[in-house]
This record gives sequence, structure tokens and C-alpha cells, in this order.
Amino acid sequence: MNREYRNREWLYDKYINEKLSTTQIGEICGIKNVNIWKWLRRFSIPIRSCGDAIHLVNGNHCDLSKKAIEWINGELLGDGCLCSRSKQSARFTYTSQYKEYIEYIKNTLMTFGIIGITYEHKNKKTDKYDKCYKSRAYAELLQIYKQWYPEGKKIIPKDVELTPLTCRQWYIGDGSLINKEKKYQSIKLCTCGFSINDVDYLVIKLLKIGFNSTRQPSLNIIHILSCSANDFLYYIGDCPVNCYQYKWGYFK
Repeated sequence: MNREYRNREWLYDKYINEKLSTTQIGEICGIKNVNIWKWLRRFSIPIRSCGDAIHLVNGNHCDLSKKAIEWINGELLGDGCLCSRSKQSARFTYTSQYKEYIEYIKNTLMTFGIIGITYEHKNKKTDKYDKCYKSRAYAELLQIYKQWYPEGKKIIPKDVELTPLTCRQWYIGDGSLINKEKKYQSIKLCTCGFSINDVDYLVIKLLKIGFNSTRQPSLNIIHILSCSANDFLYYIGDCPVNCYQYKWGYFK
């Protein structure tokens, strides 16, 4: 029998740092896990909640690349959401009128190692069925959740980068063309859900990468002026789905 479990430093390291379960520690020591529980309490070592314990055994993990983070950030600038019901993980959700886009969301996240389901949900306001996506809860999404929802409400993180991929997904979710049938078109980004300071910050970010933009105070939305609209569409590249191709309008 291994009696190292009676050493507080050893037990703390196994349970807290290595995140082993009481059953796993008991197997190492050749004793039942109830004895490990007893010594955890004797040493006043914080005991994990049932939810945390289950997550450590069954938790989902993914390896988020730079591209994955840029894509997710773009969706969060628009209609994408992250939600968390535990201290260990978060999940990505999205609702759209287009089945094609929900399938695109599902397939793209799958390339990032994130698995989810699609389903329909009746919208009480329109009496129609929205197309929805919900991922599994992943530990790696929790850090992104903390950046975007530090106090439970979505904000703009001050370190977000407006890369072409991020801007493309943002534009798909919240962008639209003004005078889209004409050569001199401008772009509107519906940022009214964010604070004035957050929207001003996004305007500054757009100006820094070369797009002449302003915030419209009455609606708290961003207007990319006609002199920069085509440059912006060129910057973000082609639309990845047919259902939103109309947002590219005159630009080819």
C-alpha cells in the first residue's frame, strides 16, 4: 500500500494540480476512494463540485488555431453567442433564418474540432421556425467567453483584431449595403447592441486599417463611407455562402 496520500503536499499536487479524481488517487495508493475523501477533508483541501468532477472526466476539448479564434471573434461581433453554465466550459450558439448558414456554422466549427447540433425553434414574435445551432461545451471556449462576457453581458474586447476573416464574419452577421444596386454604395454595421464606447473603439480600429468610418449617434451604428466600401469588401474577400451573397451587391 502506498501511504503518500497521508502527505498533504503530495495529495494536494495529485488532486488540485494534476486534477486526478479520488478514484484515480485511490488506485495509485491501493485504497478505496472514500479514504482519499477523508484525507482531503483532514487536510482542508478544497473539494471539487460534482459538476467540476464530471467535467474533468467527460469534458470536451478542442485545439483552437489563430484562424478559429478570428472566425469566432467575427461571429461574436455579429449574431454569434457564447454561453456558460459552469466554471469549466462554454458553448457557441447561433440563430439564423437560413438553413444554409446554420449548416455552414456547423461544418466550419467542426473543422476547428468543435461538434454541435442543428435544430429548429419556433419564434414567438414571427410565428416562424428559426434555424439554430448549439455546440457542445468546450473548456477552450471558456477563455473567449470571459473576454467577451466579463460580467455576463457581451462587450468588445480591447484586444480583438479586425482581420479579413473576422471582418467577413462580422459583416455577414451585422452588415448591409446602402444603395447596393449602384456603383457608389456604403456599408452599415448594426452595432446598436454594444455600448457607445465599444462602437467608438470599433470605428477607431476600422480607421486604423484604412476604412473611412463613422458612428451614427442616433442609432449607435457604424457607417463605412462609400469611398471605403469597395475596399472593405475587397479586404474581406468572397462570401462563403450563397444565402448572403446579396450583401456583396455591386462589388465583384
